[in-house]
Amino acid sequence: MIFINEWMPNPAGSDAASEWVELFNNGQSQVSLNGWSLKTGTGKKVFLNNGRIDAASYLVLKRSDTKLSFRNAGESIFLYDGKGILVDQSGFLGSAPEGKSFSRISATGAPSKIQNFIFAEPTPGQPNNVANGQNFLTNNVYPFGQPLNGSSGYIDILAMTVSSALLSAFFITILLKRNDYLSKLFFSRD
Repeated sequence: MIFINEWMPNPAGSDAASEWVELFNNGQSQVSLNGWSLKTGTGKKVFLNNGRIDAASYLVLKRSDTKLSFRNAGESIFLYDGKGILVDQSGFLGSAPEGKSFSRISATGAPSKIQNFIFAEPTPGQPNNVANGQNFLTNNVYPFGQPLNGSSGYIDILAMTVSSALLSAFFITILLKRNDYLSKLFFSRD
């Protein structure tokens, strides 16, 4: 099985020269990547034609080869097989720390339904070194298996405040309308 093992969304220095994606084949035979593709969260897609990956091997695809660029915050990447079927994906919320790769955590190297990734020291072409993760927040799984990292900005806090206020108003209105005494008290025109 081929899957996304590690990727570098925010390298130290130039993004154009240092972004990459690492695929891993945990199978027992070589796999042709003809027709396979990678797609970013922004919808940019690249086909991996004329490539192959040996059994139990890593394949590092540099940005200079794929022309895929990653956002440094809130990014995703998707891997499709030759039939166009989604076989793996990875993504994070918040900001990617500079110089850290987004690395799969797995004892066997096989993907699971819940994505287990953490920002760690990059190890392109080698087994991931996730023992010293970036911080405790990235160790916790958040919606859709994506880690929560970074701090909330002004817009995030404002959106949460407005949502809470609207939800509270909705429930108070329901409470008032369902209680006859309170309904007459607040909505009567006597």
